[in-house]
Amino acid sequence: MTRYPSIARVNDCWLEGHNHGPDDVEYAGRIELCAPHIPYLVRASRALTGRMIRYLVEHGVRQFIDLGSGIPTQRHVHEVAQELNAGCRVVYVDLDPGVVADGRAILSDNDNAVYLHADVRDRDAVLGDARTRALIDFTEPVALLAIETLLYLPDSDDPGGLVASYLAALPSGSYLGMSHCGENSQLSEGLDMFSRMFGQPPVVTLRERDELERYFGDAEVVEPGVVPVLLWHPLTEEELGRNPELAHMYAGLGRKA
Repeated sequence: MTRYPSIARVNDCWLEGHNHGPDDVEYAGRIELCAPHIPYLVRASRALTGRMIRYLVEHGVRQFIDLGSGIPTQRHVHEVAQELNAGCRVVYVDLDPGVVADGRAILSDNDNAVYLHADVRDRDAVLGDARTRALIDFTEPVALLAIETLLYLPDSDDPGGLVASYLAALPSGSYLGMSHCGENSQLSEGLDMFSRMFGQPPVVTLRERDELERYFGDAEVVEPGVVPVLLWHPLTEEELGRNPELAHMYAGLGRKA
C-alpha cells in the first residue's frame, strides 16, 4: 500500500458511507481482523454524537464547532442539528485536504455549515478564520466537540492545555463534548497483532477516564458524568447494547459557567 489510509475514510466504511476507496476498505479489513470490536465502537461513537447534539439543541445551543471532523455524512453534526432546528450553524475542521474537499462538496448547498482546512492544534487559526467568524456568534453559547479527536494527539501536544485554550475563548454557557478510548487488553492485543502482521498500526494515545475528566477543567460536567460511551443518555435498548459498562471508550459533556 503506497499511502497511509485516511482514518476518516476508514470510519466511513464502518458507518456504511460512500466516501472511501478500495485502499480504505482493505485497511479497514486489516483493523477488523486484529481488533474486531473497533467498527462497533465507531458506530457507537457516531450515535453518541447524535445524542449529544440532540441534548445541546434541546438546551438552546444553535452553534457547533467540530474538531477533527472526518466525513460530514451518516448522521454527523449538521444533519442532526439542522433536522432539529434549521437555524443551527456548524463549523467542521480537519487537516486532511482530501477529506476537507469532500466535506466542502457535501456542504456546498448548506449556508449554515462550513468546512475548514486547519490543524485543530492551532486554536487561533480555527476560531479566527473568517468563515468561522461569519457563521459563529461568539457572544452566544457555542458547543465545541472533540469526539475521538484527542486520541490522535500525543501527550507532547498537551491536549488538556489545548482544550482549555479553546474553552477559554468561548462565552459563558458554552459546552464541551469529548470522547476518548482508554487502555484495555482487547485493543492493546489488537494493536500488537496489527504491528506483527502489517507493520505500523494507527498511531493513537490511549487515556483513562480520570484523565478525560481532568480535561473538562472548571466546566461543570452534566449528568451522568464521564461514562462509557453507551451509557451517555442512550435513547433505546438497542443503543445501550449488552454490557455497556465494559466499553473502554468514555464520553462526557461539560458546560462553561
